[in-house]
Amino acid sequence: MEEQKQTTELTNITKNIFNMLAKDEQLVSSLPAELNQKLVEVTDIISQNKTLPQLYGNILTEIPVSQSLFQDVCVQYEIHFTPHRKLRQAMLELDGRLRALYAAKDGHVEAYYKVEQTRLKLEELENELASVTDNFERRRLELRIGKLRYELEKKQRDLENAIHLVKDAMLKVAMHQTLIDRLKKEVEESGLSFEEAEMVYFVMYFTKDAEVQLRTMGRVDTGTFGAIAQLPEGIRKKVLWNIEFIRKKLQEENYNGDYLHIVYRDILLPKKTGENEIEGCNVKEFTGLEPIKVLAKSDESE
Repeated sequence: MEEQKQTTELTNITKNIFNMLAKDEQLVSSLPAELNQKLVEVTDIISQNKTLPQLYGNILTEIPVSQSLFQDVCVQYEIHFTPHRKLRQAMLELDGRLRALYAAKDGHVEAYYKVEQTRLKLEELENELASVTDNFERRRLELRIGKLRYELEKKQRDLENAIHLVKDAMLKVAMHQTLIDRLKKEVEESGLSFEEAEMVYFVMYFTKDAEVQLRTMGRVDTGTFGAIAQLPEGIRKKVLWNIEFIRKKLQEENYNGDYLHIVYRDILLPKKTGENEIEGCNVKEFTGLEPIKVLAKSDESE
């Protein structure tokens, strides 16, 4: 198809409407000169069928349409107190990113074939028009061709947007793979299986929950105490010790700085007391199975 045929009659109609708006005296007189110039630029954007990725591709590379990796790591991941939980969250996030990537890829392929099919149909009608001599039939075909050219422009915009979505999804997948590699190493170095790490997680979960309640209400509520009571003895006693430790620190220091469960994390963390054992609690006693250790280094290998 010849390049000049890309600008359709319908596009020209749209451009004329925007030109009229951009030159409307009442509108122009009420706006700053800089904004009036932007209105003129908008007419060019419309006439050239530019999309957001074409206008601001470099910006969109750094400022993504989806949420930031910082938000993922610091908001969604830091509520998990073990690298095992963070790794699980990262895997779930990566699954979502991969689904988005496949959806974007499918959308791109579909948009591409729609463009090519429209081009073929347009070429077919243009060839047909070349041999038509009847004026009425020529007008009918010209209208169909004009509408089809406009549809082609819309499909080309969809294709441009689909390409950007693929790029954005690919970038997110790459970022989460990097994060997973880092968390995988942390799990390996922890020496704990996922089931053992769960005991650590719940000690820190209830410790943090208790600190928040002590700071905001001055006490730990009955619901939290009731949940703590269901933990195994060694884990339960560690949580209760942590709560008293935080209570005393708040009273002694009138602490207005950082969260105590972060400042004193090394003290508050439950300790490994044996193979598959945290604070005297062996995970096998509760699960009935030896914990699976694919990533974590065993005691013998340390």
